[in-house]
Amino acid sequence: MKDSEKRENLTIGVVGLGLIGGSMAKAYKQAGHAVYGYDASETVTKFAILSGTLDGALAREEYARCNLLFVATYPEARFLQENAPYFSKHGIVMDLCGTKEMVCRAGFAAAREHGFTFVGGHPMAGTHNSGFKYARSNLYHGAPMVLIPPVFDDIELLQRAK
Repeated sequence: MKDSEKRENLTIGVVGLGLIGGSMAKAYKQAGHAVYGYDASETVTKFAILSGTLDGALAREEYARCNLLFVATYPEARFLQENAPYFSKHGIVMDLCGTKEMVCRAGFAAAREHGFTFVGGHPMAGTHNSGFKYARSNLYHGAPMVLIPPVFDDIELLQRAK
C-alpha cells in the first residue's frame, strides 16, 4: 500500500443501529476502525457488540472521543440540540436521516453555538427491510451520498467528510 493510500484508524460512533446506522457501523468495522454505538433498544446495542459490529456501547459522555459520529435516528432536531455539548470539537457529527431541512438547520445552529462540525448526510441506499438484523457492511458500496456542509464551497471539509 502506498503512503498516499494509507488511512488513519478512526474512532466511529453510531447513534441509532437500524438498517442505516447498523450498516454504517458494519462498514467501518470491516474497514478496521474502532466502532462504538448506541440504540434506544439496549437489546440491539448488546447484540451489535456480541456480533462483533461494535467494540462497545456508546454513552453521550463518550461522544467527544469520536472522530466521526453518525446520528442515524428518526429525523428530529432534539437529539442534536440536547447532546451538542458532548460532541467532539475536532471530529465531524453527521446525521443520516432522509429529511434535511429541519435537522440541518438545528445541526448548523448547535454546531455554531458549541464549536463542533456538523454535516448533513443522506446515503442513497437502503432496502424495504428495517432494523439491525438487515444491516450489512456493503449496503453503501457504489451508492452516492448526499452531503450538506454548512458552507457549500468548503472543499477541505467536504474532503474530510469524504
